[in-house]
Amino acid sequence: MKKWILAGIVFRLVLMPFTSHPDIRGHYLGGYLIAQKGALLGVYDYISRLPRADQLVRLYGDDFLVYSPLTYWSHAVFLKVLPIPRQLFEQLILDMGNSAKMPGFAYLLFLLKLPYLFIDLAILWLLLKISNHRLVPVLWAFNLPLIYSAFLMGQFDVFLVLAFVAAIYFSSRRPVLAAVCLALGAGFKPFPLFLLPFLPGSKIKNVVTGLLAYLLIITPYLASPAYRQYALLAQQTDKMWYAKIMVAGSQYLPLFMVGFVLLFWLHYYFSKRLPYWAWPMSVLLLFYSVTHYHPQWFAWLTPFLILTFVNFKKTLPLLVALLLCHLVIVLSFDSSLNFGLFGINYAVPLSDQIVSFARGALAASSLALVVLLSHERA
Repeated sequence: MKKWILAGIVFRLVLMPFTSHPDIRGHYLGGYLIAQKGALLGVYDYISRLPRADQLVRLYGDDFLVYSPLTYWSHAVFLKVLPIPRQLFEQLILDMGNSAKMPGFAYLLFLLKLPYLFIDLAILWLLLKISNHRLVPVLWAFNLPLIYSAFLMGQFDVFLVLAFVAAIYFSSRRPVLAAVCLALGAGFKPFPLFLLPFLPGSKIKNVVTGLLAYLLIITPYLASPAYRQYALLAQQTDKMWYAKIMVAGSQYLPLFMVGFVLLFWLHYYFSKRLPYWAWPMSVLLLFYSVTHYHPQWFAWLTPFLILTFVNFKKTLPLLVALLLCHLVIVLSFDSSLNFGLFGINYAVPLSDQIVSFARGALAASSLALVVLLSHERA
C-alpha cells in the first residue's frame, strides 16, 4: 500500500512544475487581492472600482471573479503561507507568457499547486476510512482525471472532490455533517448543493442544514453588486439547462431537471436499490450526460468511480467506457486544455459528430452503470 501512495505522490510532484494553464491565475488573482490588497469583503468589486485604464481592468474585466468565496479565501491563505516569489507571481498575473520565460517559473508553478497535494492526500485518507480495499491506493495513485485537473491545469476542483468524499464518509455516520461538507464544497462551486437531497436520513433536515451552512459562507458578500451579478449565479450554471426538448414556442423540458427530479423520487421510494454513495454519483453522471461540462469537472466523479470498482468488479467495462468517452471530450477542446499543458501546440482533429457520439456513449454508459448497480443490489 505504501509503495503505491509514494508512487502517486512522486507522479504528482514530477508533473507539477512543468505544466501550466492560464486559468491558474483566476482563483489566485482573487486570493492575491485579499492577501496583498486587503480586499477581504470587497474582492468581487475590487476590479470594477479601479480606473478604466488600469491593467487589471483591461486584462480581466469586471466580471472575472466568478467563483464562490472559499475559493479566494483558501488561495489567499496559500499566498500568505507559501514562500511565493512575489515579483514573479505578480508578473504571472499580468503577463503569463512573459513570466513563463523568467527564471523560477517552474518553481512558482510547483508552489501554486503544492497545496492541492495535501488536499489530495486528505482525499486518500478518507477513501481508506470508507474502504480499506487494497486497490484504493493504486486507483488513487493514478487517478488521471484528478491529476489532470489539479496537477496539470492547476485547478482547485480538488476541494470539491474532498467535499464529496467527506460527505460520503459522514453519510453513513452523521448525515447532517455530510450536508455541511457539501455546503463547504459549494463554498467553492455551488454544484454540491444538488446532492443534498440524496443524503441518507431526513431530506428536509439535510437540505435545510446544507443551505444554512452555505448561506453563512456567502452572507458577507450578498451586498456586493459584482458578487450577486457574476458569482452568485455564475454563467457556468446555465450549462445545466442547455440540453432541452421544446414543447412550445418558448417552453421546454430541461433534461437535467427531468433526470434530477426522477432521481429524487427514485431515491425517495427506493433508496435501498443503490449503495448510499451511488445516489450522489448518479446525479453527477446525469450532469455529465446532459451538460457541456468543463474537462476539469470530471474529477468530481473519481472517488465514486473508485468505490464503484472496488465494490463491484464487473463494472470495469463501463468505467473504462466512461473514461475513454471523457478522454475524447478532453481532446475536443482547444490545445491549451490537453497537449498545450505540456507546451505542445497540437489540436486533435475531432469533428463535432465524433465528439457528439462520445457524449452519447458517455450518457448511455452512465445510465447502464446505474442500472447495473441497481440490479446488483436487488
